[in-house]
Amino acid sequence: MIKERADRWPSAWGFELATDDGDFAATIVNVSESGAFAEGRLPLAIGARVRLTAMQQPILAKVVRVNTRGAALEFDAPLSAAQLANLRQYRDLRQM
Repeated sequence: MIKERADRWPSAWGFELATDDGDFAATIVNVSESGAFAEGRLPLAIGARVRLTAMQQPILAKVVRVNTRGAALEFDAPLSAAQLANLRQYRDLRQM
């Protein structure tokens, strides 16, 4: 059975991605209620546990894919509508 992919929206939200090995600067380049793609120099492996913050609330996730651009994150719980709206408002307006 194919898992349906949640709608993704562009973003340019800079943040710190916290891991057991330290904190790393990253930029979310797209976000959905179930996950995000974080771009940056991220020394992460598939399965690594990470934490970011949205609206002063911790968002827990795991790394599900890595490439030279960054890492795909799957959130432990879906984002609330407010958190998703907050992250979406940081979209890169130069692309519009």
